[in-house]
Amino acid sequence: MKKKALILLIILGNIMAFSIHGQLQKAAEEKRNREYEVSLVKALKNSYRDIEEIELSSPDYSVPPGDWSCFVKLSFSDGEVVEYRMRHSLYLKINKSGVVTTAESEILSEHEGSTQSKVKVLFSDGRESVE
Repeated sequence: MKKKALILLIILGNIMAFSIHGQLQKAAEEKRNREYEVSLVKALKNSYRDIEEIELSSPDYSVPPGDWSCFVKLSFSDGEVVEYRMRHSLYLKINKSGVVTTAESEILSEHEGSTQSKVKVLFSDGRESVE
């Protein structure tokens, strides 16, 4: 009976350790994504004028760490909307990269500049902010 209890305790201990590790890993991932998303919002505001809203979704970070990307939806004051996936690095102060169509590229080119006003931001974790 003591042997069974000891085995059960070992199994429960391992399950708890894996659970705690998973929670810590998820918290670190959420923190990293938030850092990249805030940096990207600043870079987008430095890249395009008249942005009213930025929506970020589907962040992806490569393993080993180093390559981060997400899906971006930019809404401009003239009603134009552009959606595309783009990469970002924390050192970038301006970011005009992304995989876009010719039409989307034209819209982005028309809006080159910077946005000084506050912009509504929808982050990938569901939080909203005005940046």
